[in-house]
Amino acid sequence: MAPRSKVKASTAARRQALVVAGMHRSGTSAMARLLSLVGGALPERVMDPGPDNPLGYWEPWEMVALDDAILRSIGSRWDNVFSVLDNDRAFAIRDQFLDQAKAFLNLNFGAQDLLVMKDPRSSILTGFWRQALDEIEVDPVYVIMVRHPFEVAESLKARAGTSRETALLLWTSYMLAVERDTRDAPRIFVDYGDMLNDWRGVLDRIEAVMGRTLPNRTPEAAAEVETFLSKSHRHHEADAEALDQAGVWPGAAKTYTWLRAAARGPAPSPAPLAKIEAEITALERTIGFAMVDMRRELDQLPIAKADAAQAREAEARATFLLEDVRREYEAARQLLVRLHAEADELRGQSQQWKREAEAEKVKVEILQERVAQKEAEAVILTDTLTAQIEAARAETQALLGSTSWKITRPLRAVIGRLKRG
Repeated sequence: MAPRSKVKASTAARRQALVVAGMHRSGTSAMARLLSLVGGALPERVMDPGPDNPLGYWEPWEMVALDDAILRSIGSRWDNVFSVLDNDRAFAIRDQFLDQAKAFLNLNFGAQDLLVMKDPRSSILTGFWRQALDEIEVDPVYVIMVRHPFEVAESLKARAGTSRETALLLWTSYMLAVERDTRDAPRIFVDYGDMLNDWRGVLDRIEAVMGRTLPNRTPEAAAEVETFLSKSHRHHEADAEALDQAGVWPGAAKTYTWLRAAARGPAPSPAPLAKIEAEITALERTIGFAMVDMRRELDQLPIAKADAAQAREAEARATFLLEDVRREYEAARQLLVRLHAEADELRGQSQQWKREAEAEKVKVEILQERVAQKEAEAVILTDTLTAQIEAARAETQALLGSTSWKITRPLRAVIGRLKRG
C-alpha cells in the first residue's frame, strides 16, 4: 500500500477544500452545487450540462482530463471494476502529474478560501490530490456521497448500458477506495436521500467537520437551494432490503450497509471492508489481465467504427461518382448513336450528290460534244457562205462590166423614173 499523507489540522493560515467524492451517479454534482450556493468556490471553468445531468456536472474539464490521463498511465480508466487499488498505483507516479494538478488548482481557484472540488475519478486518486492540495497549503474536507448501488446501477445502465453486476462491482471499488484513503482526514458520509430531504441538516454536519460556518447560509441562498434541489430529479430509487435478494454480490450489500451506518452516525470498524477489498483484489489477480485485454479491444472499437464509417463514406462517394460516370457514359453513348445516325445520313446524301454529280458530268460531256459539232458545222457553213458571197460578188462585178449592162442603162433609168412617178 502507498503511504497515506497525514492531514495537518486546519488553521486560520490554511485554506480548505470541500472535496466531493463518491461513485459516479451518486449525487456528487448536486452536492457540489449545493456547497457552491452556500459559499464554496467552484472552479472557474466547469463542464456544460448534458442530457444525463441537465442541472450541470459542476466539475472542470481540466480536472477530468488530468484524472483520465493519470488513470491511462497506470493502465486503468474510470470504469475499471478493479479501481480499488488505483490510488496506490497513481501515487507511485505522482511526480509526473503534480505540477499540472497544482497549476489547475491555482488557475481555477486563485486565492479562494473555500474551494469546492468534484470529479468522481478523484475518489480513486485520493492520495495524489491530497498531496497536490497540501503543496498549495489547502486542507481537504471530504464530503462522501452514499447512494444505493442499485440506483447507481440503474443510472449507469440508462446512460451507458452498464450491466447491474458490473455497476455493483465498480460502485464497491470506488466506495472502498475513498473510504480507505480518507480515514485520517476530516470527512463526512452523506446519504443521497438525506441531501434531498434535509439539506440543512447535512450542511450543519459538514460545518461541524469543517470547524467553521459556511459563508453564505442566507435566506436568499436557501431559496436558491430549494429551487435547485428537487426530489423529482431522483429518477431511480431502491429499498435497502433489495440488496438481500438472491444473485446480488454480498460484497456490495455489506459495503452499502457499512456506508449507510457511517452516514447515520460514527463510522463502524472498517474491518469488514478490508475483507471485501481483499476479495476484489483476489478477483483482479484471477481475471484482471483478461479484463485489460477486453478493455484494450473495446478501446479499439471506436477506431474500428471510425474506419468503417470512413470506408462507408468513401464507398458512398465512389457510388455517387460511379453513378455520375454512368450518366455521363449514357449521355455520351446516346450522342455517339446520334452522331453515327447523322454520319450515315450524310454518307447517303454524299453518295446521292456523287451520283448526281456524275450524271451532270455526263450531261456536260454530251453538251460539250454537241457544241464542238455545232462549232464545226458553223465553220463549214461560214466557209460555204463566204464562197457563195465571193462568187455572187464576182458575178455582180462581171455583170456590171458587161456590154448588155451598159446598153440597158437608159432603159433602167426610164424604169426608175416611172417607178418614182
